[in-house]
Amino acid sequence: MWFLCLLKTFQRLGYFVQLQQIPAKIVNHIAAHLGYATLPDLSNYDRYPTRVRHLARIRTYLNIRVFDEEGAAIVKAAIAEACQAKEDLADIINVAIEELVRHRYELPAFSKLRRLAYNGRARANNDIYQKITTNLTHQDRARLNRLFKVTKGHSQSPWRIIKADPPKLTLKNLRQYIEHVQWLERHSIGAYSLAQIADVKIEQFAAEAKTLNAPRMARLKAANRYTLAVALIAEQKATALDDLGEMLVKRINKIHNHAREALALQIEQSQDRTDKLVDTLHRILLAYRDAENRAERENAINEIVGENKKRLIKDCETHAMYAGKNYFPFLWRFHAPHRTTLFDVIGATPLVATTQENALIKAVEFIKLHRHRKGSLIDLTDGNLKADLPDMTWISERWQTAVFGQKIDHGRPEQVHRQYLELCIFYYLMIGLKSGDICIAGSDQFSDYSVQLVDWNEYHQQIGQYGAQVELPVEGIAFVNHTREWLQRIALTTDDAFPENEDIRIEQGRPIIRKVKTDSKVEGLERFEAAIAQRLKPVTILDVLNYTRQWIGWDKCFGPLSGFDAKLNNPGKHYIVTAFCYGCNMGPIQTARSIKDLSRYQIAWVNQRHVTEEKLNQAIVKTINTYDLFDLPKIWGSGKSASVDGTLWDVYEDNLFSEYHIRYGGYGGIGYYHVSDQYIALFSHFIPCGVYEAIYILDGLLKNESNIQPDTIHGDTHAQSETVFGLAYLLGIKLMPRIRNWKYLTFYKPDKKTIYKHIEGLFTDEINWELIEKFLPDMLRVALSIKMGRISASSILRKLGTYSRKNKLYQAFRELGRVVRTAFLLEYLNSKELRDIIQAATCKSETFNRFAKWLLFGGEGIISENNRDEQRKIIKYNHFIANCLSLYNVANLTKIINELINEEYPVTQEMAASLSPYMTSHVNRFGVYHTDFKYRVPGLIHEIHLPEFTN
Repeated sequence: MWFLCLLKTFQRLGYFVQLQQIPAKIVNHIAAHLGYATLPDLSNYDRYPTRVRHLARIRTYLNIRVFDEEGAAIVKAAIAEACQAKEDLADIINVAIEELVRHRYELPAFSKLRRLAYNGRARANNDIYQKITTNLTHQDRARLNRLFKVTKGHSQSPWRIIKADPPKLTLKNLRQYIEHVQWLERHSIGAYSLAQIADVKIEQFAAEAKTLNAPRMARLKAANRYTLAVALIAEQKATALDDLGEMLVKRINKIHNHAREALALQIEQSQDRTDKLVDTLHRILLAYRDAENRAERENAINEIVGENKKRLIKDCETHAMYAGKNYFPFLWRFHAPHRTTLFDVIGATPLVATTQENALIKAVEFIKLHRHRKGSLIDLTDGNLKADLPDMTWISERWQTAVFGQKIDHGRPEQVHRQYLELCIFYYLMIGLKSGDICIAGSDQFSDYSVQLVDWNEYHQQIGQYGAQVELPVEGIAFVNHTREWLQRIALTTDDAFPENEDIRIEQGRPIIRKVKTDSKVEGLERFEAAIAQRLKPVTILDVLNYTRQWIGWDKCFGPLSGFDAKLNNPGKHYIVTAFCYGCNMGPIQTARSIKDLSRYQIAWVNQRHVTEEKLNQAIVKTINTYDLFDLPKIWGSGKSASVDGTLWDVYEDNLFSEYHIRYGGYGGIGYYHVSDQYIALFSHFIPCGVYEAIYILDGLLKNESNIQPDTIHGDTHAQSETVFGLAYLLGIKLMPRIRNWKYLTFYKPDKKTIYKHIEGLFTDEINWELIEKFLPDMLRVALSIKMGRISASSILRKLGTYSRKNKLYQAFRELGRVVRTAFLLEYLNSKELRDIIQAATCKSETFNRFAKWLLFGGEGIISENNRDEQRKIIKYNHFIANCLSLYNVANLTKIINELINEEYPVTQEMAASLSPYMTSHVNRFGVYHTDFKYRVPGLIHEIHLPEFTN
């Protein structure tokens, strides 16, 4: 009996435990399988020689070796390699554990692994310090040293300017911002030395540098000082260039949106004129038809036109100018006020083409040279031109007509309309930056993503294993056959089931889904909820944070960013108050008024020096893993799916990050959450309103490091596109969003030869399988790079979300996405159960949004921080507090339900399934807060004793 307990726990954990540490549920399960009515009393088993013999037999049976010096050498080698690309100790320790398991070693004590990982990381970082320092020239080192000194005539050191947040990027202070970017460029020292350093390392060095002032930097060892300084300068410069690129894209996009709105208004206002023109034409046609001869016809037409000939011609020309929704004539009106701004921005950003075709870059240089030219036309035959206009045949026919007055597919134009040329180049520059055809050298968001992908040698080494992992063929023909057969099978299944599908009908090639009302009322639920509410004790958010801290030790995730900062006295108290301050948006000043023990300076200092987004993510993961131990969430969902939804968080209107969002009706940023079907929030983002939400839909699953690992994701209609479907498929993720606006969706046939009996009318196009086969290696290379952490899914989707005639990779992903989305749409139509699951899942994420907003009650719900790093941290703090309250509520619900069951209250699984952890009636958000956190909290009970429930 006890031998089997040791064997099964070792197979699961990789190390041996004491018998009293094995949960009773596992012991009882093994005993039941062995037929024991009662457990044998072996309370002293752990001290008996029998245990030693059993350990030896288990090691022999499993071919496991005891951790020894050879095992330690393997761990050190694995850690040394992992430390080159990883910074978090947990990630490094996981690599060491995987390597020991692969070599069939028994795992040592965690403290030993932690010590080895800590020492290995320190050695790796010291090696990086020395490597970067060696690559710096003597001039670079001298310039870096001068950053930490206040020179004559200045009130602060250059280091303080580098560390400071850049001036707020608005149109009013653009010149100041551009000067700041140029100043950073002049102080960009040693960036070349970071070429072979992993991004995660650079980010860590920059974060550490930001916590140190000039005197403390000057006291560091030279190698450490140079590395931290170079990393921070590179990061600050990349952020500033990102801002300029983002502003350029947003400003051009707004100009075109305003022009479209002006066209719509023009059409509305000119409707009377259009009606008169149509009426005149109608009378002319009638006169033409009824006249018996040419003379009579001319007289009738002259009588209709009369003296209005010139006006009618002018009205026709005006109407023709805007025909076909041509908004180009309105562009200059909105472009002119921002012309200087846009030229200043492109003058401060180093634009580079990511393909061999660089005509757009040459065109940008051409308009920059003629920025101050007067007159509407430029004579291209003028021999005094400073530069020739490059080939422009790649622009659309509409732009060709506007810029040159004609199509230029053949021959060279003799003149160009200067204003339309500027408008055209700025438009295509926006498209190029969004699609990745153009990048900004030194930027992060607008960098060349292709250099971040795995190289082809590594691709060929890893792709076979990756294909097995996601269960997809990786050879072009095999992949196409597999995918085509999959789509064909789903189409035939939907077609065969259609006659019995009473909820769907097809009208004019579009599916119509009948809404079905469901009665979800559970008998006795109201009385059950009232009984629970009566037993819930009032609690403050500070108490909730203290309870969860003692349960799971989330405060251990936080600590000094720099090894030169002293540790806190009573850190738990500081971290609880700081999490409450920022997670509820109280702000340090208001928090200090309500909590007398800490000053606003102490609270702000802890936030800046001890807490980062990464550390908050670690604390969030701890809450999720503890939450996952409870039985109750498993009644709510399997943990295999998650839903996403965004909610507007108000920020100041004049912030660059803030943008008016039509769907949400306000200014701000979008909190974007991935919520498990078990109600716990797995991941969060804070994204601009102007960004398509769907590009972040995959990041939450890929970056989720908790024990709850969904493989299916649900979202609203806005959470999908063809490219997202294609990338999700290659990553092994099932994308199943809620679908609306069916009239805008296209169904693609897997095979044009197949004729479906009932659903043939749905299909209006076919799949280009040759394109998918040809570019499959390129698409798989992207997917593999994402899985290996070289690049994020959102970075790729941001580039693939905009049409590019040059980017064949975009076109291939779009074509694959058409396959996957068509398959999903067919399944969606065929299965009422699937539609119900998606509806319920999206409701959970929408409910979480309200729950999180309820907790962010300070500052009237407006995030006052103008720094984007701090804005993102506030969203993470709020996410963390929401998860802590969810965990606290689940623990209390479990306790109360078990009490009710013991009191023979008729609790059913349907009642428990109708609950959620988003209860707030017992939480006191306001009032006097006490910080005596020394009281002990009761332990956790994870099991729920519902007779019919089996986990």
